[in-house]
Amino acid sequence: MAELGKRKRRFKFSFQVLSLLMIMGAVPWFGYQFISEAKQFLDSGQLISQEQFGRSVANTFYNQKKSLSLSLAAGAPLPKTYLSTAIRVDGSKQDWQDQSYRTTVFPQRVRFDGFGFSVAVGEHSDSLYGLIDVRDIDPDYDTGAINGFDSRDHVRLEWVNRTGSIERVALVPQQGGFVAIFRVGANWRRDTIDRFNKAPIEAVMMPTNKGYAIEVKIDKAYLGQKQELRFSVFDGTTGSGLSSMGTSKGFHALNTSSSEANQRLERLAKSVSYIALYDINFQLRAQTKAKPRANRQPIPTTLWGAVTGLVDEAMIVLLRMSIGIVGDAIETQEEILVAAAQGELAQARWSSFSGGGFLVTAAPVLSDDGSVIGIVLVKQSTDEILKLQLNSLQNIVLFSVIGILLISSFVFFLFWRLAYRVRKLRIETANMVNKEGRLVANKMVGQVDRDDSIGDLARSFSDVVSKLHEQQSFMATMPRTLSHEIKNPLNAISTSLENISDYPLDDEIKGYIDIAKRGLHRIESILSKLSSAANLEQALTNDELEPLDLNHFLTLYCQHQHQLAGQKVVINYVGIKNTALVQAVDYRLEQALDKLLDNAKDFQRQGTPIIVRLRADKFDWFIDVENQGEQINLDEADQLFQSMVTLRTQASAGGDGHFGLGLFVVQTIAQFHKGAAQVSNLKDGSGVCFSIKLPTQF
Repeated sequence: MAELGKRKRRFKFSFQVLSLLMIMGAVPWFGYQFISEAKQFLDSGQLISQEQFGRSVANTFYNQKKSLSLSLAAGAPLPKTYLSTAIRVDGSKQDWQDQSYRTTVFPQRVRFDGFGFSVAVGEHSDSLYGLIDVRDIDPDYDTGAINGFDSRDHVRLEWVNRTGSIERVALVPQQGGFVAIFRVGANWRRDTIDRFNKAPIEAVMMPTNKGYAIEVKIDKAYLGQKQELRFSVFDGTTGSGLSSMGTSKGFHALNTSSSEANQRLERLAKSVSYIALYDINFQLRAQTKAKPRANRQPIPTTLWGAVTGLVDEAMIVLLRMSIGIVGDAIETQEEILVAAAQGELAQARWSSFSGGGFLVTAAPVLSDDGSVIGIVLVKQSTDEILKLQLNSLQNIVLFSVIGILLISSFVFFLFWRLAYRVRKLRIETANMVNKEGRLVANKMVGQVDRDDSIGDLARSFSDVVSKLHEQQSFMATMPRTLSHEIKNPLNAISTSLENISDYPLDDEIKGYIDIAKRGLHRIESILSKLSSAANLEQALTNDELEPLDLNHFLTLYCQHQHQLAGQKVVINYVGIKNTALVQAVDYRLEQALDKLLDNAKDFQRQGTPIIVRLRADKFDWFIDVENQGEQINLDEADQLFQSMVTLRTQASAGGDGHFGLGLFVVQTIAQFHKGAAQVSNLKDGSGVCFSIKLPTQF
């Protein structure tokens, strides 16, 4: 008990498992919390960074009215949009919806609903795109020969080419969206000037609720460097027209951006995707150009690369789904610019599942008196922040997987260790019992010093083994003890009886003395059997196996036994013609066969023979001893070969005592010869057969 008190206390197995489950359950929760916090931190950091950057750009143009105003000599303002993608020339106004705030309406009057038109201009690559939306309640689409345009609805387009000359084109709308394009002279007649060798313009017409719209595409190679144009619309019904320049003879300079402002923005646009500068009338004055992406050589995709790419795309989609509108409920660029024109900084986040997400910031440009003189618009792609979030998410997933693998390895090691300890305990327990079912140790060695559930189990096993070993030791020494303790009184009784026999006695007393002598003989026989069975295993260790022909041995043995039995018992031997070699000790086999013959004699039906048979079965030889008589219960057959077990209800006719040691001796000798003892009922139901199995010598 003192050692148990000093033993270090450890956690119980149930507490270890519960702690492990709590740790494993906490890992995903901590990972989710970390991802949420990291996402909020990155989003907030990007918003604050872009807000500061937008204010910095706005401060660069502080009180720079020159960069935000047009020269009067340049004519009326006509904004131009730098398009990110080419526009399909199909007459549809759908492509121009996002450019509605850059549309210029003529005549420039408030609440004018009469004849007029609006113009929107955009530039992409080597082409200039335009949408001319004509307001005409009675458009004329009649076809026919056209020599002049005074009686037809048409649009007049004029520009200054690279040589400084003025080019004039008449766009006449037709049925089905077709637009007839004519090169005309200064008097607006087609017969006074040669045709284009290659038409520099494309046009398509689309009817609208208030008139018609013409979408045009002009090759920039035919325009001058300043990109000067003028638009006019002529109504054939009234014979009147309307010019975008009014009564002036000048042209619109489409390049309304400031060179100085563009240079400043280009220097500032290294860390963001796009910067634009607008004046107070929302006209674009400067913007950064999209940087061309370097062409990358295609990399062969491996299976691992395809899997990781698919996982990355799935994570990016999840991250984009989690991005919403930040700040006020501002969704369109026009509303952002309007909010910034009122002196407030506005931000919004645009995202899409297919990519192209942007974080947009509009900052007002102020003058000395605090009034707003312009707007700075900053667009930054959310791809970078998504990449940061993706990298963070991948790192978190990686660390989580590593953590789970480590925990799983620990769990595997824990349960493997428990299984290993249980297996060692099982092996040690199994090795404590030999083939004969006897204990070979008096206590357990392994696991008994552990202060856990398995240690408690091992100590319980050790206590049980110790008690069983004491009981087994007592049972093993009991025959010797009885023999030693009883022999002295028996010798005294035997001597006394012999001495009494020397005196003259009458016949009755002599009869009693004879009965007493027979009782002493029985007791000596019992003690001899007990002592012989107790010393048999130790005696067998000194015997050596030698080659033996069973057929010859059994022939001689049965002849000798038949002579000893006389005419009372018939012993028949059924042998074979060949030799039957085994490794055996002949007198030990004799001892075993004596026990089987004694057993057969006790249980045979009177007048029936005892048959000793030798037979072969694959790699073994069998010695069968058969007697006719009462059959046995095969469910109790295994118990017959155990020590001190007998099914006899009374002693034999000879009066010898039986303690169930005969068949135990047979089993012990058979196992010494690496064989076994067996019992079975005869197939015809006439009796019982006891067998000794011995391995064949090759």
